[in-house]
Amino acid sequence: MRLIVWCAWVLTAVLGGYLATVWIRHGGLRQRTPGVTRLPLWLVLGHVALAVAGLAAWTAYLLGGVRGSAWAACAVVLIVAAFGFMMLLRWLPSSGRHSHAGEATAERHFPLTAVVAHGTSAGATVLLVVLVVLRMA
Repeated sequence: MRLIVWCAWVLTAVLGGYLATVWIRHGGLRQRTPGVTRLPLWLVLGHVALAVAGLAAWTAYLLGGVRGSAWAACAVVLIVAAFGFMMLLRWLPSSGRHSHAGEATAERHFPLTAVVAHGTSAGATVLLVVLVVLRMA
């Protein structure tokens, strides 16, 4: 089960990496003016950085068997999920199609299927991490 969690987390990371690539390719890092984007840089980078840290903690748990790493990964994945849900709620009102001064935002280019796949995979990952950690207790 621990390896299944790791695989789910890696799948989620790959899907998230695709979304990040789309966002960056369409100018996400350059959208600094308030009101131009609904996804502020701190939220996107915080989501990514914490997700990578959580995956690293889970990998450490898999390789070393240290229960504290699993608990740390669980705590981090819950924060990552909250950040992701916050981004989803900020993206949804216009289905990623809002614009400012006639310019399209980077998140407007997210394919809906990729957002749904990433969110579904993330939800499954969070659920699996929590179940595995609670089963250890």
